[in-house]
Amino acid sequence: MNQCNLTQAQVLEMFSYVDGKLFWRKKTSRKTVIGNEAGTIRKTDGYRQVMINYRAYRTHRLVYLYHRGWMPQIIDHINQNTSDNRIENLRSATRAENAYNCKMRPDNTSGVKGVTWCKNKRKWVARVYANKQCVNLGRFAEMQDAVAAVMAARQKYHGAFASEGMPQ
Repeated sequence: MNQCNLTQAQVLEMFSYVDGKLFWRKKTSRKTVIGNEAGTIRKTDGYRQVMINYRAYRTHRLVYLYHRGWMPQIIDHINQNTSDNRIENLRSATRAENAYNCKMRPDNTSGVKGVTWCKNKRKWVARVYANKQCVNLGRFAEMQDAVAAVMAARQKYHGAFASEGMPQ
């Protein structure tokens, strides 16, 4: 759990915000340069982070606090682009909702999230995850039928967090 001991007032005092980026407004350390973009990009996952009082904060979390006045446990990037920290692209989410809006796995061979080829049956298999369970949607002779089933199920089970796995 990522607890934040910063307040919105502190973040507003430290930073200015322009198009998803935070810029230093107040000198907080020897390295801080007023007017420069705050933070650096983490090599491990591509998120931008900012050091404040010897603690690392992801920029999208600070942007959310800056605008909304509170910091949820999970913040979802609507368009799946972790470097797009515009407030319009950020929303509070549960862990499951955040998982629904994930990118397609790199080992996906069908090109569609939730659709795989079953060699034994020589059919396309469609499935989605909802409520911590795998929902099997069936086997289909035609790929477009499996895709249609997965898309309809995502709308039904995932709602606003439904994602085709491709960044928008």
